[in-house]
Amino acid sequence: MKILSVTICILMMLGLAGASQYPFGTKVSALDSDFGAPLRGYAAPNPGPYFSFVYWETGVVNGYDDTDVVYLHQGFRTSGILANDVRLTPFGFLPAGSKVTPQDNDIGMLLTVLPGEATIGWVNLYGGPGNDLSDPIYIHAGLIGPGTLTATNDVRLTEVAGKWPGSKVGNLDPDLPDVFAIPPPGSPNPITTTSPPPLSGVINPPINQPSVRYVDVNGNNQYDYPDDVYLITKVPYPPAVTANDVRLSGP
Repeated sequence: MKILSVTICILMMLGLAGASQYPFGTKVSALDSDFGAPLRGYAAPNPGPYFSFVYWETGVVNGYDDTDVVYLHQGFRTSGILANDVRLTPFGFLPAGSKVTPQDNDIGMLLTVLPGEATIGWVNLYGGPGNDLSDPIYIHAGLIGPGTLTATNDVRLTEVAGKWPGSKVGNLDPDLPDVFAIPPPGSPNPITTTSPPPLSGVINPPINQPSVRYVDVNGNNQYDYPDDVYLITKVPYPPAVTANDVRLSGP
């Protein structure tokens, strides 16, 4: 058992040597070293067609609240948290942007779909024509339409008003309520992305997030621990990381 643990630690350290040097929730600029890194869609041989936004109901309070941990989960919502799922909010001393390992206490915990339909949205702070480096991005528990406001327990994917990426919106926070932007049709950087209609015959359909992609850092043709994950902010989806994309995993 000790030999196995040491081996896993060594492999993780080797993987980290090639992983991103940039923190979770930061946006890519044209001067960053990961600008232009080739992107991969989440597909076979990975377990499912997409990543999903889900949470672990910790049971401190019944129902989704500020004590529950939100994850970027691989593929369909399975019965439990998988190794290499990404924590989008902190769990104990493990920060947002960290990946789950087989030794972590949250491995295998039951997952639940966020209330409504998990939607990524952004707030246009300075009135520009589209999302830019200064505009905050959130996971909103519900659909986003004209006039939709940020809500309590929305998850910040970027820093805003001194609140860190991975924090949840609180009742007294300065970004509650802000109005989500609704990009015009044909916008090249809409960001907003929602789940698809339920799939016939599938009990737990995946939340369709084709805008979440990864860089295959170790080149093994499969998503794993050292790979960096990004929210892609442009359509059609480019083949490489571009400016304003958001890092969804940390170093």
